[in-house]
Amino acid sequence: MLTLSVVGGLTICSVPAMASVEQTQTIQVKGQVVDQDGEPLIGATVKVKGAQTGAVTDLDGNFQVNAPANGTLVISYVGYKDREIAVNGRAIIESIQMESDSQVLDQVVVVGYGVQKKADLTGSVSIVNADELKRVSHSNVSSMLEGKVAGVQITSDGQPGADPSVRIRGIGSFGSTAPLYVIDGVPMGTSIRDFSPNDIETIQVLKDASAGAIYGSRAANGVVIITTKGGKKEQPLKVDYKGYFGIDKIQKDVYDIMDANQYSRYLGIAAENAGIPAPGGYTKGEDGYYHFRDNTNTNWLDEAFKTGIRQNHNVNLSGGGANNTYNISLDYYKQKGTLEGSGPNFERYTARVNNTMDIKFIKFRTSLVYSHSDQDNMAVSNASEYVQGLYGNLGNVLSGVLNMQPTIKAYDPSTWVLDDIVGSASAYKYDAYGYGVYYDTIHGDISAMNPLLVNNMLTRNTIVDRFLGTASADVDLLDMVGVKSKDHKLTYRINLSYSTTSCNDKTWIPA
Repeated sequence: MLTLSVVGGLTICSVPAMASVEQTQTIQVKGQVVDQDGEPLIGATVKVKGAQTGAVTDLDGNFQVNAPANGTLVISYVGYKDREIAVNGRAIIESIQMESDSQVLDQVVVVGYGVQKKADLTGSVSIVNADELKRVSHSNVSSMLEGKVAGVQITSDGQPGADPSVRIRGIGSFGSTAPLYVIDGVPMGTSIRDFSPNDIETIQVLKDASAGAIYGSRAANGVVIITTKGGKKEQPLKVDYKGYFGIDKIQKDVYDIMDANQYSRYLGIAAENAGIPAPGGYTKGEDGYYHFRDNTNTNWLDEAFKTGIRQNHNVNLSGGGANNTYNISLDYYKQKGTLEGSGPNFERYTARVNNTMDIKFIKFRTSLVYSHSDQDNMAVSNASEYVQGLYGNLGNVLSGVLNMQPTIKAYDPSTWVLDDIVGSASAYKYDAYGYGVYYDTIHGDISAMNPLLVNNMLTRNTIVDRFLGTASADVDLLDMVGVKSKDHKLTYRINLSYSTTSCNDKTWIPA
């Protein structure tokens, strides 16, 4: 470090630079590395994170390495996932259990309550990369499989929260053709709309009934097996957040629809060809074309569609000790559709808690899941429905957008009450609540219903509350009686589950 001073001349003098170095205590750490069955791993690599020092485990899986008291050990072994263990000032670390690498286990498939080698299965199996599925925004796990698995056809009407149709190798039944979904070993039926895709760890599709024979006739249309995320042993609390915010826009110029002038000319020519007078609102001008009586020119595509919004937020807490793991997930998903009015929209809350615990010769696993969803459906789904008091042909909302005349206003306060204005309203109270409607004497007998009126005045909600609780216990019977064997194992597993779903469909039609 140099300083310059000018006092009648130039003087250069050096000043020593002072630095403060914090000394980190180095301790000798001993431990043992074992596999999932508790057997020692020979030749596993143990390195100090951020340093060049390390060690290799011996015949008993033991190691000894010098590491900072606040450092981290990185353990690696072929065929197993790397593990990081915080030293936390410990001179002796209990058994470090390694987890098999899923990439190596791609040829091992979960079937029913056990596993089989893929080569031993008589049916076809597809293993899907769950991380790749989550790159696309979807509210439903089934929708995420679209285009990802050969032989699986997925179709949906596009409504927010809609449950898609899933067909595995075509239609093989006269009844339900949906596959069976199994989550963490528990059959969940033919729909998993109310579960969060962010909770998925792995997903597999069994395409043939023989592969899922343990599930009986329910597996005739294929089986989708899903495992959810869990914590890791010897891992401190880890908090993860994932979220996104996006918009949905309808593509412009998909439909070439008439404006008011084009429709007036078309209607006038049609009336002349039919030999009948044109409706009262249309007159023939000096240019030889028919024109509407005012400058109304409604673009129903612009009036009926809006920008949709979707968002998803997920908070995940995981960790574990020497003998237990935990994983807590909170998820929120909301999507507002692109149609003006009460729907379609979809909102869902999901909470999941997974836990494992090892007590001597028993391994416990528990899982609790609760979800609440609220789906706002489109007000009218088909043309066979009738609502007294609404004037016009109450048909599909989307077809109404394409069929409405551009000479009808989207909103017209003069149409709030139609009594004595529309001929057929004399016996009833046909009120439009300010939304524009047609008049027989002006537009002709077209029986059109304003789709904005339909989708704003009528509301339909499907509210679903779903709870699933599962518990299992694996008992090592040989260990229980004190027999230690490397080549033989005798285990007993018990699975318990409780599932309940409450679904309420609500329809509101104003008086």
